[in-house]
Amino acid sequence: MQPNETNDSLGQRAGMYAHCKALALKKRAEHEVESAALNIPVMQRIYKKEGIRLDRQTLRGNRIGAAYYCEDGECSVLLNVKLPQEPKLFALAHELKHHYLDQELIGSGEIRCGDYNAHEVIEVAAEVFAAEFIYPELEMRQLIAELDITNLNCTKERIVEFKRACPAHVSYIFIQKRFERFGLCPRGAFAKVQFKKLEESLFPPIYKQEWFKRYRARKR
Repeated sequence: MQPNETNDSLGQRAGMYAHCKALALKKRAEHEVESAALNIPVMQRIYKKEGIRLDRQTLRGNRIGAAYYCEDGECSVLLNVKLPQEPKLFALAHELKHHYLDQELIGSGEIRCGDYNAHEVIEVAAEVFAAEFIYPELEMRQLIAELDITNLNCTKERIVEFKRACPAHVSYIFIQKRFERFGLCPRGAFAKVQFKKLEESLFPPIYKQEWFKRYRARKR
């Protein structure tokens, strides 16, 4: 519970998050989204159908992923093209929530997209929407059950196993947060793990395998 938060405000927060999850599923159905097929080109087509202009910019660093703007009925999203693919997809889904639910508030200047400290609930709700839009919890729980991952055997290696089996384009951070919410691991348990390096050590890419190195050497 946040400081000075009452049971009523907690209930309102939970209600907002539940509404965002339901809206995400509804919009997935409207746009015929399939988790395995949802990528940047598909998201671009969704944006076009929704009448949102994409303004692709090269921004310094990754602190700003995307930002939603709406003025005089013209809606656009500023997208940092330097983002890796998975965070970029999440950022685009995040801004969809602002388009569906916060358009009037942003257009009138009452709130500013990305101002997390001033509008925490609104921004967290956008994260909830994005997560459900990209990879619904029900689908994720089904795969977890198929792989027999439980709170008793949830190791960093099992997280890598899940990532490799996962059909959706989600990051290791996404998976960790969901696993924590599902009670499969303590919060922050794997915060210091470098999962991409771990994955390469467990499943070396072809170009790092000795047989491929010898093959390339013979070709030179």
